[in-house]
Amino acid sequence: MLDVFYTLTEEELYYRKLWQEGRSRAEFIILPYEVQERARLEEKIVLSTSYYSREYDDSIVVLKHPVFMPRYLHSHQFVELTWLMSGSVEESIEGQNLRARQGSLVVIMPGFYHSIWTDDENTVAVNMLVDRDLFQSLDSRFGLDLRGCIYALFDGLDFSQELEEMLDEDGHRDGESRFFKEVALEHILLKLSRQGQLIGKVEGGERKEVYKIMGYLEEHSRDVTLSSFASDFNISEQYASRLIREKTGLSFSEIVRKLRMEEAALLLRGGKLSSKEISYRVGYSSPEHFSRTFKAYFGLSPEAWKKANASI
Repeated sequence: MLDVFYTLTEEELYYRKLWQEGRSRAEFIILPYEVQERARLEEKIVLSTSYYSREYDDSIVVLKHPVFMPRYLHSHQFVELTWLMSGSVEESIEGQNLRARQGSLVVIMPGFYHSIWTDDENTVAVNMLVDRDLFQSLDSRFGLDLRGCIYALFDGLDFSQELEEMLDEDGHRDGESRFFKEVALEHILLKLSRQGQLIGKVEGGERKEVYKIMGYLEEHSRDVTLSSFASDFNISEQYASRLIREKTGLSFSEIVRKLRMEEAALLLRGGKLSSKEISYRVGYSSPEHFSRTFKAYFGLSPEAWKKANASI
């Protein structure tokens, strides 16, 4: 099943043509509308698994990273594991450069900006996008000690069988698929803990605080207040406000609004809930307030955004 990755997709052929023409800016990358607009403005975006899967509860998404795809800085709300099935790629992670070759596995934690590039059409880089909480629980179980680092580079392992199993389960899409994909991921991490050659690991340093803060706010975005955040971190509200601004560059309210809007967009795309139901689900007591906030954030009302993104 992995052999299909050796054939260039229409997307990769498009990127190759752009590369040959010398056009390699982020604005040419094929992304959903709301992400594309941010890429045009910033060439630096944040991605969630919702951009790759319509399944809201997918804890693991497997896909090939397109060759010739223009370099662009992006970070994730999930853990990314990139295994080089063949060839090599150049990666820049928080300003640090590395080259991953056949047999390498790069683990990149959420919240760190990076880019990946290759112009070798025989390169196959397979991405596993893993729910942060799931990865953290397995990381602790197998003693990898990766939580809080920026990235880790392992070498010398073959994950073909596990990836074949994951892709096979994607084809089933039944009630047990998620379970079997998680079992395959366990096998991968067990191999890393027993046989993996750790080539390099970079600790997050001060970024560990950002990781901790954002992890907490993401988990509690629906009902968090500055008071509850300060209480749980055992600090004053004034210091909490200053700490969040200092470590993330955003205010408490800006972060919470961003997290709620991203979740609302995901739920709207799912199509199963009304705008009113979603407003309560993401933490707004007033549907009217939710609609105003959503329109100010995305430039469209919830209903118009849902219609515009129905085919994504």
